[in-house]
Amino acid sequence: MAISFTKRILFSGILVASTLAPMAYAEPNKPGFTLTPSIGYYNTDNDRAADKDASYGISLGYQFNNPLAIEATYLHSDGKRHGQDNDLDQYRVDGLYNLPEFTQTNLTPYLAAGVGVTDVSDKDSGTNTLINAGGGVKYALNQDVSLRTDFRLVKDIEHSYLDNIASIGVQYAFGKPSM
Repeated sequence: MAISFTKRILFSGILVASTLAPMAYAEPNKPGFTLTPSIGYYNTDNDRAADKDASYGISLGYQFNNPLAIEATYLHSDGKRHGQDNDLDQYRVDGLYNLPEFTQTNLTPYLAAGVGVTDVSDKDSGTNTLINAGGGVKYALNQDVSLRTDFRLVKDIEHSYLDNIASIGVQYAFGKPSM
C-alpha cells in the first residue's frame, strides 16, 4: 500500500511539473513572425447608418528583438443598412509597442496605431482611408502562443466616421527558440 501511495505522489508531481513547465518558458515578445486570427465586435459610427456586428480578422506580423512589432491586418464584418447587406472589409498596417516594463511577465500590455483602407459594399461609401489607434493585452500561454485582446478606434478620414473594434484572438509566434 505504501509503495502505491508513493508512486501516486511521484506521478502527480511529474504531472503538475509538466503542466507548469510551459508557463516557465513563456515569452510574450519572442522575435519572429506572428499570425493572429481573431473574432470581435465592430461598432460603427451612428452617422454611418449601419448595424453593429460581429467581425473576424487575421493578422500577419513581425516582432522585432525589441518592444516594437509591425502587423498587416485584414478584418471583415457583415452588417445591414436599410435592410441590405453591408459588408465591410478593412486592410490595415499597424505598429505595436509592447510596454517594456511588463515584458518579463506573461501579461504584456501594448499600444497600437496604423493606417489603412475600409471598403464598404454600399454605393455611398466605397473605399475610404483610415487611421486607427488603440491597445490591448497579450497573455503568453507558452513561448509560441498568446491570448490577445485588442480595442481600436478607427477614424474614416474622408467621411469623419469614428468606429471602434473590440476583439480577442490567439497569437502564434514563429521564430527561433530563445536560449
